Amino acid sequence: MSRPSKLHEPLQATFSQVLGSIADEQKPEVESYGTRPFLKWVGGKRSILSELVARLPEKYGTYHEPFVGGGALFFNVQPTKAALYDVNFTLVLTYQAVRDDVEKLISLLKMHQRLHDKAYFTAARDKIYTEKDPMKIAALFIYLNKTCFNGLYRVNKAGKFNVPMGSYTNPVLFEEDVLRNDSKVLQGVTITQQPFTQLEVAREDFYYMDPPYHKTYDGYNGGGFDDEQHKKLAELCAEIHSAKAYFMLSNSDTPYIRGLYSKFHIEVLSASRSVSCKAAQRGKENELIIRNYGK
Repeated sequence: MSRPSKLHEPLQATFSQVLGSIADEQKPEVESYGTRPFLKWVGGKRSILSELVARLPEKYGTYHEPFVGGGALFFNVQPTKAALYDVNFTLVLTYQAVRDDVEKLISLLKMHQRLHDKAYFTAARDKIYTEKDPMKIAALFIYLNKTCFNGLYRVNKAGKFNVPMGSYTNPVLFEEDVLRNDSKVLQGVTITQQPFTQLEVAREDFYYMDPPYHKTYDGYNGGGFDDEQHKKLAELCAEIHSAKAYFMLSNSDTPYIRGLYSKFHIEVLSASRSVSCKAAQRGKENELIIRNYGK
């Protein structure tokens, strides 16, 4: 999707003028399932989840998450109308497997749990690229995610998963109740592989953006997420604002990100980071929550 840059143009209306006319559609109320992410995911939002939930708009249409990752906010909110996206094809396939046939997935995971050792892990890391059955690919993806070092998802330039096995004594691949409850919440949810640049924007909808953070780990798909990608994402957020919809974005607290979103509402949070392989480099760091609504 081609978008002219709007970042250096003045916004045509204040936030209250743009968003004040949104229809009085209440935030969906749903049956609460005991859900949480079924994957480990670098940059997962569980440590700041209460802060994100507290900042959701009161009223919106469809919930969109273009960088779904582990889906911590989605599984907490449990929206009745939702669309999830990610550029990672295998991740998207895995979400679809949880939604569409969770019992078969559980059966395959039990087999991986029983057979797990270093040789099996190494073979599985190669097999995921030759396997043709989508359900088996999904089970391999969860298996590798729960047994690799630090739950890290990283691929090389050829797109192949290259994280070594972790030193877990008895890794737990899955919890049956969590997978079944996650499957219930995913029923009726659109799950699509696509880059954020292809996102269609709709008036009154809500978009939560959790991209690879600026100046931190960006090796999820072998292509990286550089300054130009962050600029394109900021242009998308400006488009969402112009369309009288809502966005909330999480990112690093860097001068570049502050500059891209200077016309929007920026808040600073202290959050745990665990991306680094070195324990000494992990800990609390400031990050930003950016919105086009709220005070």
